[in-house]
Amino acid sequence: MAKKAADLRATKPEEPFVRALTERADKVPVTRVFFRGNHDQPKAAVKPADLSVVALRKNPISENDAARPTTGRRLALARRLTDGTHPLTARVLVNRFWLHHFGRGLVDTPGDFGKLGEPPSHPELLDWLASDFMKNGWRLKRLHRLIMTSQAYQQTSRRLAKLDEIDPDNRLLGRMSVRRLEAETLRDSILFVCGQWNPRMFGKPVPVMEDEVGQYVIGVSTNDSSNRPTGKTTPLGGDQYRRSLYVQVRRSQVLSFFDAFDAPAMEPNCTKRPTSIVAPQALMLMNNDFVIAQSRSMAGRLQRLAKSSLDTQLGLAWETTLGQA
Repeated sequence: MAKKAADLRATKPEEPFVRALTERADKVPVTRVFFRGNHDQPKAAVKPADLSVVALRKNPISENDAARPTTGRRLALARRLTDGTHPLTARVLVNRFWLHHFGRGLVDTPGDFGKLGEPPSHPELLDWLASDFMKNGWRLKRLHRLIMTSQAYQQTSRRLAKLDEIDPDNRLLGRMSVRRLEAETLRDSILFVCGQWNPRMFGKPVPVMEDEVGQYVIGVSTNDSSNRPTGKTTPLGGDQYRRSLYVQVRRSQVLSFFDAFDAPAMEPNCTKRPTSIVAPQALMLMNNDFVIAQSRSMAGRLQRLAKSSLDTQLGLAWETTLGQA
């Protein structure tokens, strides 16, 4: 009976451990101004309120909402930011989505809408998008659809000498700018076209480890007692082919494939990804073990589909990778 109980207990899913902050129900926290930003030198107590330099309302936020189990301060602030009267919230959001789809925001300094940042290239469009976004319930999917079905988004990327002379940087959106795929999207696209993509959702993150040559790759660490890689691999049961969204993210262990293609670092906030086109990226696509394995997988897939016809294989490869015949 004890063995059966132990076996049954072993099937219980591991409970995840998550760090979180919460308020004590029996105590209203006191917030103080830190002298020169030093948390070891708290000074005068302050009441919850908006930032004074951008506040539209002078009335403070309630220190303790008696109708809630906690003080309700964060909820009150969130409601103020999204009640439609704040001058920045919706503008900043729609600008981030525009940046994602076009490679450049209507405000090209997405983390600075102040005087030190750049003015919007199309202020009326920014205001209209923000207003429409709020009027339609702050629905993100609708905003994506609105941008992606617009004439501006669906333009050709073909360059014309006349337009280049007038607007060489394409600030006026006379064409669609050519952009390379982001690191995560590139990896997912490779998995998809090679037939290896695993659509499984949720669950534990896909682990990342350091291999014997010092690169960070997907896998489970099998270091010896001296913390040196043994070269042994642990089967992941197909999890290594899951979407990049599920790849484990650590500041000290950024997947080398992601690092080569400018995945954002985890130390500061990333308001805008750097975009580079450099030689190490070409070398990564030529020599990386993941890329080579996926290339072989796609070659085998094409051979199975087209058998002995090389022309048909090339046609299928073109259709699969570029999405057009």
